[in-house]
Amino acid sequence: MLVVLNALPDPVFVLTESGLYAGLFGHADLNYYHDGHDLVGCSIQTILPAEVVDWIMEHIQEALNQNGLIKVEYPLSAQQVKGLENQAGPDGMIWFEGHIQPFPQLINGERAVIWVARNVTPRKLLEEQLLEASQTDPLTHAANRRRLLEVMQVHFGAFRRYRHPVAMIMFDIDHFKHLNDRFGHLTGDKVLRCLSDICRQELRENDLLARFGGEEFIIVLPSTTAEQAVQTAERIRNSITTGIAREMGEAMQVTVSLGVSELLDSDTSHEQVIQRVDEAMYSAKQAGRNRVVRYSLAE
Repeated sequence: MLVVLNALPDPVFVLTESGLYAGLFGHADLNYYHDGHDLVGCSIQTILPAEVVDWIMEHIQEALNQNGLIKVEYPLSAQQVKGLENQAGPDGMIWFEGHIQPFPQLINGERAVIWVARNVTPRKLLEEQLLEASQTDPLTHAANRRRLLEVMQVHFGAFRRYRHPVAMIMFDIDHFKHLNDRFGHLTGDKVLRCLSDICRQELRENDLLARFGGEEFIIVLPSTTAEQAVQTAERIRNSITTGIAREMGEAMQVTVSLGVSELLDSDTSHEQVIQRVDEAMYSAKQAGRNRVVRYSLAE
């Protein structure tokens, strides 16, 4: 029977209620797992980070209390486990699917669980890639409209509760049709990609750049007032003009018109701020293009 257990393709841990590694079987393939047999006899409290220990103990207790199987997914790397840092095995973070169920007998007077840990990293990476593809514009790698609306819904809910400011910038490329007609659509696509790269360099990590449609883009700026967003918009306007000329040649004179607004206490949905920045951007175009206009309630 022991030979059969050790031939299993995935590691099978026996963990006691107090967190002792009482046994380990299986997981012979070092392409997917590290050899953790040296952990047997150790307590998880001595070899794992405190937050990981708390999470494991919680699920051991859940399986024991339910007296049945529970399934979990979790990331863990060898660098987080004392004693495995220099062991042969896969690099980086590994995603596991855990099957946890009560062990049928006491171990040293303690209740225990069987914890089967299956490496599901390839599946998780594929899921992340598919999620990224569903939320990203394939040409510019900016967020798409779907992702923008999801993010704005979350920000709007937080704004209604905590009143943290959220500003928005909408802009598009001036005379983009003329640019496409003169230089061709492939060059137009290159301009859009270059523009997106320039914007990302100017934004913070928690800001969101989204392609709203065609040559129109929206930037969401959390914890930012409209007044602050105007400064950001001016910086982006200048960076786009100089950056595209630098990357694509002086003949490529590209300018953008930008509208700015923020969430207001009177808003009943996030669509209202999108409507305001659209109107402000239109005002920028009417005023001569290549400028920033902040939405005014008087408009």
